[in-house]
Amino acid sequence: MIDPVISYLQLCQLSYQPPKVIPHAVAALHPKGSWKCVWGPAQSADQSNLAFVAAYYESPGVPAFVVVAIRGTDVAVDAWGVIVQMWEDLDVLDPVAFPWMPASSGALVASGTLDGLGVVQQLTDGGQRLLPFLLDFLGKPENREARLVVTGHSLGGCLTTVVAPWLQVSLGRQGIDNAIVPVTFAGPTAGNPAFAASYSSSFPASLRYFNSLDVVPLAWASVESIETIYDPHGLPTPELVDVAVDTYQGLMDLLGITYAQPGQDHELPGHFAPSPTSWYEEAYTQHHTTTYMKLLGGKSVAAEWPRPRLRSRV
Repeated sequence: MIDPVISYLQLCQLSYQPPKVIPHAVAALHPKGSWKCVWGPAQSADQSNLAFVAAYYESPGVPAFVVVAIRGTDVAVDAWGVIVQMWEDLDVLDPVAFPWMPASSGALVASGTLDGLGVVQQLTDGGQRLLPFLLDFLGKPENREARLVVTGHSLGGCLTTVVAPWLQVSLGRQGIDNAIVPVTFAGPTAGNPAFAASYSSSFPASLRYFNSLDVVPLAWASVESIETIYDPHGLPTPELVDVAVDTYQGLMDLLGITYAQPGQDHELPGHFAPSPTSWYEEAYTQHHTTTYMKLLGGKSVAAEWPRPRLRSRV
């Protein structure tokens, strides 16, 4: 048997690999070939977002679960794609109604997150988008009992929390009622407290993993905590970070905007580096998938598939 949570994080690690590598890397996760990439990887034209679907087979032809893996922010892509990802990450000052939750719930999500969802909805593999693929795949009799997991790290974790309800509503309208379990790692928030409450109610088995020393999950529900996160370890926050935090917090207070983390929390107690070179290096290390894998006690696969140096087209 495999540890599902470790497997989900391994898939998140593989989502950062070049698209042509991912199917081979997914198949190599299990020595008997029980993992298979069944859709994608599909990447937007500007390389801003990427997703793929992997199925795990405990017996031939019958998947135990199917995983939609969504890549997080990746700066080793096209320069315009990096800008688009930054917009998805940082456009949080004009939240809008979330179409896949009842209007009466009052659920609002960041505009940047909704933009990211729109990109994921349009991703295609072989001319087929994600939703039509899942309708066809999960509609097969042998796949009707498979659990559908949606997972992602960082921005991918944030997008997971909006992709899951979109899929739940859209699949349900077509009579596909496979259990959906969102699992996020190191994700910032997507929406307001009403969104978080509706999400947690819709997905009681959802899981949210975060490192106690990772600054990213503090955005945007507890963004002010970023300024003091490393103070107990004698590492002061750079002035640029302080200014950015104060600016965002001040604007959210002025506009009456609040965010909340959704899902069932699983805090991973972080370990501060003995001698970090800088605040930024410490923050990068604490956020990395390999650090999360160490905290979970699993085997990291990121180093097994080293990335080539990528050259921007812009």
